[in-house]
Amino acid sequence: MPTGLSSWVHAQFPNVRDLTPGELSRYEAKDPIRGWLVPFEHQDDRFDLQVVIFRDFPWTKPRVYCPEKYQFIQFPHIEKDGAFCLYPPGAEHNPLNPKGLIWDAIKEAARLIIASYDEAFLSDFVDEFDSYWSKTEGGTNIISLLSPDGASRRVSLWSSIADYYLADDDTALESWLRNRFPGNKKDYNFTTATHIVLNRPILPSEYPRSGAAILRFLRELAPESIELLADAAVNADDKFTVSFEGRTVDGPVFFAVEVMPPIKQGMKAGRRPDMVQKGFRPGKVPNQLRMQRLFGGNKVERHETMRADPSWIHGRDTHKVAPLFHKRVLIVGAGSLGSEVAMLLAKTGVGSITMVDPELLDYPNVGRHVLGVTQVRTFKAKSLAEKLASDFPHMRSIKYFAEGWQSLYGKRPEVFHNTDLIVSTVGSWVAEGRLNQEARTEADFPPVIYGWAEPFSVAGHAVLVSSEGPCFACGMDHFGKTLQTVCEWDTETTRKQPHCGASFQPYGPVSLSGVAALVAKTTTKALLGEVHPGTEAVYWASKEEIAQQGGRFTPDFLNCFPDVPEFGGTRQFEWRQKGDCAFCGEA
Repeated sequence: MPTGLSSWVHAQFPNVRDLTPGELSRYEAKDPIRGWLVPFEHQDDRFDLQVVIFRDFPWTKPRVYCPEKYQFIQFPHIEKDGAFCLYPPGAEHNPLNPKGLIWDAIKEAARLIIASYDEAFLSDFVDEFDSYWSKTEGGTNIISLLSPDGASRRVSLWSSIADYYLADDDTALESWLRNRFPGNKKDYNFTTATHIVLNRPILPSEYPRSGAAILRFLRELAPESIELLADAAVNADDKFTVSFEGRTVDGPVFFAVEVMPPIKQGMKAGRRPDMVQKGFRPGKVPNQLRMQRLFGGNKVERHETMRADPSWIHGRDTHKVAPLFHKRVLIVGAGSLGSEVAMLLAKTGVGSITMVDPELLDYPNVGRHVLGVTQVRTFKAKSLAEKLASDFPHMRSIKYFAEGWQSLYGKRPEVFHNTDLIVSTVGSWVAEGRLNQEARTEADFPPVIYGWAEPFSVAGHAVLVSSEGPCFACGMDHFGKTLQTVCEWDTETTRKQPHCGASFQPYGPVSLSGVAALVAKTTTKALLGEVHPGTEAVYWASKEEIAQQGGRFTPDFLNCFPDVPEFGGTRQFEWRQKGDCAFCGEA
């Protein structure tokens, strides 16, 4: 503990005293080293604040308690151990000012006490619902794939040994499970659950312990859903699951309960009669009586819901996720650049991705590819599609074709036409020149983004073209060499392999990441209509990094800037139509 700290506390606050060893023992799980009782008064009420510092203080913040009057669940902003929640999660502090830390902690605790006198203070329970709701003994985790902001409805449920899984329908649930657990070949047996949308999350005083408590808060927060719940109760053979979605200004919160069947107290489990069915033949219990029995004093177990729906995973309900999730992208080339672009697009939330590549993964590919050694000697397109499906099981569609795009297009042109955007990262003029030709001659061919890296991946390009305006060849010579580059080199930039005519471009995953990000970002912008055909996006590394590889900026590139772009960056340029272009010059 910093020297003189205790004396300073006694001097600053009247009537302060040290906490006794017995009082400190309340917090022994956190290894306390010192504490003080600091009296505080508000509106003639006295509060004895217990200010405690722990072993790592001042690298950890002090904690403030008022155990006689402020307990978890009774008031918001009280943590499970009874401490005031004084700062946002992850808030930094100055460990070189221990006195200031204690002063601020006491001041913030006093502020919360004063705020608690306002009835509106309890609304913080709603805004921070997830901090207070927790599963009860016997409760389980629910992985929710449910679409947010919908209506109350019946949904699909699958129960594993450990967890429950909820989805909007059987098709969505089975697709997710097949992607997530590809080794399971057995059939899934789905049941149903009820999902109810509330005007707001429930308060701790409304947390249900019985079936009757559920009906009480439904009458206020979703009276129109009681009939839906009644239908579920009529068809329930035993316990049944109810999921809830409470609306807040910051978005929805999800929670769930299990309504247990009523039991006759004092009897052993094996001899207990069916209290729902009691007095009636099977299936003959009147619906109203069945509701009374299922929503009376019978037990309710609380579950914790973990959202795994696309809107939450890809940006936590940001507005751009939904449109991207319904977009379709076909990627030609699943090599180092194409695989990174595919992974970035999947992480961004693009819902449907198709991979086309005829090559097998080899050991030298692994150092700069999304795939690893365990996928060597497998088709890149196949293994990459399987990885994306496993990592992002909620995606609408992940397909692959382990063949060249030319062969695939000859057999199944609809694969290319039934997509919103094609991304080509092949880096071969023979392949991409022909793709450009098809894009210009075939009606309704989708827009294409061509992405490639310059030597050592210190610069990269992403060009968006469509069937109108400039084509890809407008920026190339007849051998597919780019007419405008970022860098120029005095020496050969490829390295030879011990094979006849074999060579490769030396670059690593770190330098490639900038190019992959450029291509992926241009793709998402194109899908959202934020960039238009005839646009070239360019990335370049710093002048120093380019020089380290033996290169420099070309004069034409430097002419685009008033000063030398020393520190790297990105910029969009116009991809101009060439009058004598062999593909579109007469267009």
